[in-house]
Amino acid sequence: MRFPVPIEGKLVKREEACRICGSTTAEQVGLVDYWDIKTSRLVKCPECRHIQLDPMLSDTETSKGCLAYYIEESLRTGHEELAKNCVRNFRRGVLFGNSLKRKSILPQNILELGPGSGYFAAGLQFVFPQSLVTVMDVNPEVLLSNREHHQFKTIQGIPDNLMAEYQGQFDLVIARDIIEHVTNISAVLININRYLKPGGYLHFITPNGHEDVWKHYLTAVFEGKPSQLLINHVNYFDGRGLRELLAAKGFKPLDYYTFTFKTTLKGSGWRKSRRLMSPVSHESGPGHFSSGYFINEKAGEVSTIKFSKQEILHEWYITEKARWVTALYSRFQHGTIFRIRPEFNLGHEVYGLFKKIQSIT
Repeated sequence: MRFPVPIEGKLVKREEACRICGSTTAEQVGLVDYWDIKTSRLVKCPECRHIQLDPMLSDTETSKGCLAYYIEESLRTGHEELAKNCVRNFRRGVLFGNSLKRKSILPQNILELGPGSGYFAAGLQFVFPQSLVTVMDVNPEVLLSNREHHQFKTIQGIPDNLMAEYQGQFDLVIARDIIEHVTNISAVLININRYLKPGGYLHFITPNGHEDVWKHYLTAVFEGKPSQLLINHVNYFDGRGLRELLAAKGFKPLDYYTFTFKTTLKGSGWRKSRRLMSPVSHESGPGHFSSGYFINEKAGEVSTIKFSKQEILHEWYITEKARWVTALYSRFQHGTIFRIRPEFNLGHEVYGLFKKIQSIT
């Protein structure tokens, strides 16, 4: 499948070389505003087939945008819905833990990149109560929440930068909805390889890039202006290309498939989104997608949103009954009955469980 491009597939010169294969040419797909922080474009590499932001975000820009989005998302979502999301993530962690048990994979030292609320890792730790969980994030607010609510060990940093003291420490690295955000995907996968022990495992979920990029493309074509990159997806992956990239970084697939087809069936990937087409404001105030407004004026309100395991994880979720219900749920949620290979580039979410078979020096 080829992405249609406004310039009829003609190659343009990249401002920065592709961070995967080093190509200096690409096809332009769309224009994007990353909040009020940066205006850039999305380009498709003719060599590795992935779409990336060009020029890419700097570490400072990424950190500021992530913090602004975390605050905006926390305030936009009601308390009840936030609690439900925590329960869902806990349940998904339990499901994933049970799936590892069926494969006789019993991780003791776990690293999660970008843990969010921490409830996915909490569900995984429920299945493996003796496991030690460490989480890494760029936002100190996220890390504080994980320490207070789950007593996880925390590391402040970005996965693009290697922290040598953690090399070879983990049996499992989790990167759910992370790799589409990182500015140097090759460096991140090399770092994950180095963090893992020999024979360790990488679990990730990432959006299917072929579906995700249409909103940006349509906005550029029909509106002639940038769309909003509010959640800083700077990588849009091709199914075959992602598998080849992981193989080049020393990983072998155990599970690799696409699930969640609602958006595909509804054609959501083709529909223009009002939110994506809303203008970016460089002013601060209600109704403006300004990073400064959320960081400088609204950050304090997030600290009032507090949850604990006791408040959210009702007794029902940790009973034997929950094991039966979640096992049934997993068959539909993760497409155990109906799966499609990511190489077909259909569906919304790509699920991966890969094993480290080669160390990267």
